Amino acid sequence: MKKLTMVLAIGAMSILLVGSAYAQPTDVVTQTFSLEVASIYKIDVSGDPADMTITDAVPGSDPTPVTDATTTYDITHNDADGAKITASLLPVLADGYTLTINLDGNGAVDISKTTEDAVSSVAAGASSGNTIEYEFSATAAAGPLASVSETVTLTVVGL
Repeated sequence: MKKLTMVLAIGAMSILLVGSAYAQPTDVVTQTFSLEVASIYKIDVSGDPADMTITDAVPGSDPTPVTDATTTYDITHNDADGAKITASLLPVLADGYTLTINLDGNGAVDISKTTEDAVSSVAAGASSGNTIEYEFSATAAAGPLASVSETVTLTVVGL
């Protein structure tokens, strides 16, 4: 029994010595570098809305406005203070014609002549599939408008 105990003790010591020999590294290297996340403001749209043509009116009223809500936008920003989305139209429309934009139910804003805040506060994060709704209207006094190509620019701006 003493022999067995002695053999087991020697075996255990051998395992510990071998294990500690392998645990001792013979060489160590380190790497030093910095990590940073830059300010990110990104917005994208799903495509272009359909052409908008006013073709009808109720007698005694201005022409019936037309709407388009076929496109969406995706947004990502990481500004802890929040951000906003501005919308602008080029070229601007003549008097009597109005184009409004409503981004994801935040209220329609008239972008016919000036850049406007379409969404005044967007919390940091990522969101996709947000609805874009346009409404184009005209007064009867403005008369017909020949087809004109318009460009709407959406911009994400930190607060």
